[in-house]
Amino acid sequence: MRRGWISVAASVAVLAFGGEALAQPGSMTTQELSGTVGTHAVGASLTITDAQHFTSGHYFYTSQLKDIPLTGIEDGDKLILTEPGGGVFHLTLKGNGSNGANPLTFENSVGLVGTWTGGGKSLPVDLEMDSSLPGAPSDHRYADVTTESDSAYEARVHRWLTAVLTANKAEAAALTSYPLSVNYNRPTIFHTKTQLIAAWDKVFTPAMLTQLRAAVPHEMFVRNGQAMVAGGAAWFDAKGVMAINEP
Repeated sequence: MRRGWISVAASVAVLAFGGEALAQPGSMTTQELSGTVGTHAVGASLTITDAQHFTSGHYFYTSQLKDIPLTGIEDGDKLILTEPGGGVFHLTLKGNGSNGANPLTFENSVGLVGTWTGGGKSLPVDLEMDSSLPGAPSDHRYADVTTESDSAYEARVHRWLTAVLTANKAEAAALTSYPLSVNYNRPTIFHTKTQLIAAWDKVFTPAMLTQLRAAVPHEMFVRNGQAMVAGGAAWFDAKGVMAINEP
């Protein structure tokens, strides 16, 4: 799921993939995670103070892309999060041994494991740390990419993905920012819709389509004024997809 889109609200080091850094007293970070609740793929965003105190957060199912607010409390390496519908997460930080004798915190752990209970069900939960960035979530995540609202921008990316996966060539070509760079064994530049449509099967190979099916057009990673999906398989600027990279 899912990263350079969080506003700086505290002087802390940027972390990635469970890396360690020393949080300053009163510092706030936003931890982003991805994983599963039962068999359902999910993403989560948790705002943490002093590397251990839960402040606010939400999670979403990748099949729905709708944020579900979370409230909660923590006790050492354990976290209890509750959603409005009554579902409850009982989670424990997990490490990879790099913390040594130090207690696990959000800075030296690699994820969360536990259970979700609700509606008479109990499902296993396994979440991996994708990134940790300074501050609380910004009201405009894609400010470095576009002046559009976050919801409008994500909807446009979603339309492009849907068009590609349903072979709606005209729609996908219209949602492309030209020149489009396609970086496979032999990098190619497409300057027009006609060129892209003519080379459709060479651009959208079975391997690329498989990767794009797993794309999550929500809370996308942002870098250098571009947003990405599917681990960098596709990058988007303000106008549309501008680069496609070999799986």
